[in-house]
Amino acid sequence: MAAAFRCWAVVLALLLATWTTTAAADDPCTHEIPVGRAKVGLVLGGGGARGAAHIGVIRLLQEMHIPIDYVAGTSMGSLVGAFYATGMTAEQLEATVTAIDFDTLFKDSTARADQPYLRKLDANLGLFGPKVGIGPKSQLLPLGAIHGQKIYFLFESLTSARVQDTSFDDLPIPYRAVATDIVDGEAVVIGQGNLAVAMRASMSVPGAFDPVPYGQHLLVDGGLADNVPIDVVRKMGADAVIAIDVGTPLEPRENLNSLVSVTAQLTGLLVVRNAKAQIATLTDRDVLITPALGDEITSSSFDLVSKAIPIGYKGALEKREQLARLSVDPAVYAQHRRYVETCVSGPPVVQFVKIDNRTRFSDTVIRDRLHIPLGVPLDTAALDKQIQDIYGLGFLDLVRYQYIEENGQTGVWIHAVQDSRGTRFLEWGLDVFSDGDDTIANLRLAVLNTALDDYGSQLRTLLQLGETPAFLMEMHKALGPGLQWYFNPSVFAERRDLETFDGSGHVLNDYKVDQFGGQLNIMREIGQDAAITAGFRRFSGHASVNIGDPSLHDYSYNGAEWVFDAAFDGLDDRYFPSYGGQGHVEYIVSSKELGADQAYQQLISQLLGAYTIGRNTLIGGVRYDMTVGNDAPIYALFRGGGLFNLSGLEPNRVNGSNYGELFASYRVSLQESGGFFPAYAGVSAEFGNAGAQKKDPFSNGIMNGSVYFGYRSPIGPLYWGVGFAEDGQRVYFLRVGNVFNTTTIGR
Repeated sequence: MAAAFRCWAVVLALLLATWTTTAAADDPCTHEIPVGRAKVGLVLGGGGARGAAHIGVIRLLQEMHIPIDYVAGTSMGSLVGAFYATGMTAEQLEATVTAIDFDTLFKDSTARADQPYLRKLDANLGLFGPKVGIGPKSQLLPLGAIHGQKIYFLFESLTSARVQDTSFDDLPIPYRAVATDIVDGEAVVIGQGNLAVAMRASMSVPGAFDPVPYGQHLLVDGGLADNVPIDVVRKMGADAVIAIDVGTPLEPRENLNSLVSVTAQLTGLLVVRNAKAQIATLTDRDVLITPALGDEITSSSFDLVSKAIPIGYKGALEKREQLARLSVDPAVYAQHRRYVETCVSGPPVVQFVKIDNRTRFSDTVIRDRLHIPLGVPLDTAALDKQIQDIYGLGFLDLVRYQYIEENGQTGVWIHAVQDSRGTRFLEWGLDVFSDGDDTIANLRLAVLNTALDDYGSQLRTLLQLGETPAFLMEMHKALGPGLQWYFNPSVFAERRDLETFDGSGHVLNDYKVDQFGGQLNIMREIGQDAAITAGFRRFSGHASVNIGDPSLHDYSYNGAEWVFDAAFDGLDDRYFPSYGGQGHVEYIVSSKELGADQAYQQLISQLLGAYTIGRNTLIGGVRYDMTVGNDAPIYALFRGGGLFNLSGLEPNRVNGSNYGELFASYRVSLQESGGFFPAYAGVSAEFGNAGAQKKDPFSNGIMNGSVYFGYRSPIGPLYWGVGFAEDGQRVYFLRVGNVFNTTTIGR
């Protein structure tokens, strides 16, 4: 009997659970507020990272069964508010916000390892300075340091997986975001459109982020006009308001001692003044919560968001007695949460894809990188990679997606926007080596046209001024929308010194060499990290004795070479690598039949790798260059000397038909998190040499090493230190420019 009773009880429980679930699923999305209780509006103020405290307050409101009927937010408050408006619980909010890598989120740039190989080739020319837009339709500089590429994707993927409403009144909790029109300074309340765009607009700190176009408005951070938008939730219908102020307090007089602090105080005055005006409108029915965030958690302390959350909870606890007036019976609160959850729709099935292409590329190029299956929910992880592939093509402001409804179907709309600086850019780079006695300096200026056709083919014209004047014009003509095959013609001219040394390191002869020529290549990219190239190079030169034996005669030469190259580049950073690898093998065949004065063959090879643990980085590499018959002409000799290329010797100190080197370095970051211009200290050890025979580089190898300081300076990668060679030679050096691989323009 008991067993039968238990069986029926289980069946009844299952039927009841099924009925309850079905009933909940069949409930329409509604915002009906039971008669007899106050309609509660939640106001989440702006404050940058301090806004994480909002989550702690929401946790207590949830525990106290206080239903929220409307939510409005500014800046960071708009972010937390939007997530909350999609129906997230306090636990989900905390998990979402603490999982965000804010350091990565605020960096638009595609990781170098994920860039197309063509973009990585730019580093060969050492054009590391900021690029400036030129031309009649170009904007010199971007309107903000951050376009928000990764921010848009994060916001869209988190919110659209739960809701797709374009009216914010139809969200699980009705919501408003507050921004400021930078044109007239007025507050703009956003209540419809794309939720991710509203969030992005509300947090657009001027100078840090691009303003966001919205209808006739150009929007920046809402804190400038309405940092604690109490008036907004009142207009939405709130009878009682819970307002959370997490704004940064003004600095006392003793701290206003610099241009930066005074300028920041001006912005703070605007924010604090409008917040006070809003707070002054609160009545006895309302509750103001001001978490004690102190000086430790600033608006930029995004690494401390997990600490801000419990501070918000504690701040709410201090107002528990006032909040209790808004608490409802657990059953009433459960019904409220059921209404909220029935409005969460989940990710929809994608039925079409639409492209809004405002870039230099054809629709075919964009579409070729999108692979969005129809008839199934969107795979956001796969789309993230595809969007990054498009953005990684370079010189784009933004690539983002959103859901749209058309003709009763749900689709994905891809927006791709050209760089606001245009399609033509002025580039620059600086190359300096000083050893205390001599300084070699070259300034490189280039004009890059990235829109020769709708495949994004590019033409670069470069002029180098200084000790080694040079000229280069180079085109990469894409041979299809897949952007894998390129036709790469170039012409070049340069003037450089060619020195020979005696055994003591003194200059025996110094030739002044004028050289000009051209090259035709076909390049095939393989994935994003590798390429193979085949081409023909023709050049001529004239060498005149500048310093040296007066009996030496000037001479002219002609070169004609087949060039074959296979290369890969997976380094995260060309100038201060932390992980990844890079290498190439090049084979050169000089042919008299094609016009060369001398026939010879050369094999050039190099391998470099980096690995980082915490702040410590190990870098190692090997280089071996050989001439098949040991008879390279003087203009084709391999050379060594300079930082990380036998650091104890001056540049080009050793030369020969063959060259080899083993290299290792240990580097430590001098800052915990890099900073704007991270600095490093390190040591290196190198062993190798140049020689007439293939065995000479290592059988007659010389130990070298260095102690150096590295700095990612505003004018380029900078290395300063001292190099040593085993025979007691010492070189004090200052180096700005490429150190891993040599910047070259001609042969």
